[in-house]
Amino acid sequence: MKTILFPTDFSENADHAMQFALQLAKDFDARLHIINTYQIPYATSVPNVYNLLEALKKNSIDDLNKCVTGIKSNPDYNNLNITHDAISGDLINAIAEIESNHSIDLIVLGTKGASGIKEILIGSNAEQVVYHSKSSVLVVPNQTTGFSFKNITLASDLTPVDEKKFNTFVSLCKKYQTKVTVVSIQTKNSVNENETTNHHQLNEILSGLEHHFQMIKNDDITNSLNSFVEENQSNILALISKKYSFFENIFHKSITNKLACHTKIPIFVIKEK
Repeated sequence: MKTILFPTDFSENADHAMQFALQLAKDFDARLHIINTYQIPYATSVPNVYNLLEALKKNSIDDLNKCVTGIKSNPDYNNLNITHDAISGDLINAIAEIESNHSIDLIVLGTKGASGIKEILIGSNAEQVVYHSKSSVLVVPNQTTGFSFKNITLASDLTPVDEKKFNTFVSLCKKYQTKVTVVSIQTKNSVNENETTNHHQLNEILSGLEHHFQMIKNDDITNSLNSFVEENQSNILALISKKYSFFENIFHKSITNKLACHTKIPIFVIKEK
């Protein structure tokens, strides 16, 4: 992992997630690119636009400089390779532009606690980043306690995957000697004729890691996953994002509330689409 992108709005949620970004950058000797986006409110009158834009730009640059200075004052992080940029416009377009010009291995985002997953599902920045970005995304709720990747639950429907998209996930697991539990929840409507073949593919991807597979038969996917993550004392919930997949089935707006308990642990999204 060579480059980590960390968007921040300098909120408490972002500051909390930044501790994950900093530790990852340190452990992987990766470049940490911190960005802040700013844009003019829609209701702003035209004569004030230029002055307001300049003021917003100055505030963004000042806040970024203050943020980086604070990081560098910590002896644990004073040798990190940190770059930063104040960008005019919305966050999604900013990330898309960065991804088109640079190789980003991981995006780290902060989100609110109890309502974090709800926001992810109904249009927050986190949801938009997860949906539109090309890179893997680590969403860190502000209720997360401690930095740990020792025990990860990877939810999978055992359909074919793009092995190259797992590079960041696998390198992270190897670095922290992670135990990975691949959970497949089978409902009465589940149909996967190639499950054995796809099981073998994931087994190959995770070779060299401590991992095992577990299948749960239950029609309530979200509650089953909730219960497993809690009972397994998982530090991270990993999901594979691809069109019409297990991920999108789980993250349907109608079941937002059932996933609320996941907000206490980070969610690692492996992007395939």
